[in-house]
Amino acid sequence: MKFKAWILALTATGLLITQTGCAVLLVGAAVGAGAGVVAYTKGDLETLEAVSYEAAWTAVEDTVKEMGFTVTKRDKKPQEGKVIAKSHYGEVTFTIESRGEKITQINIRVGTFGDEAASRNIFEKLKPKLK
Repeated sequence: MKFKAWILALTATGLLITQTGCAVLLVGAAVGAGAGVVAYTKGDLETLEAVSYEAAWTAVEDTVKEMGFTVTKRDKKPQEGKVIAKSHYGEVTFTIESRGEKITQINIRVGTFGDEAASRNIFEKLKPKLK
């Protein structure tokens, strides 16, 4: 399991380093379960987590409920899904996509153009649930 986490971390880090643009990048240590790579690009907070799609979906739903958001759209498919909710930040869109048995990408966008501070705040509430 640790070997897979290292491979994931190296691959994700390589992709982040070779991408161009004005993105602010935060590369987290990917040792152990639940640790992931987080980047803020083009208005989305993007994170690659070492959890199953189902675990990520449940974590997003729990976070939405905990933060008192009102769900306006819920579209869950076998390998990908989207939750759109109204919040005091404005509209928040969570996109969840399976990248493998125990690897899931989660994107968080606040508003039309994105709000990095709000996205990071939401992610901090979501992160402990990704175990």
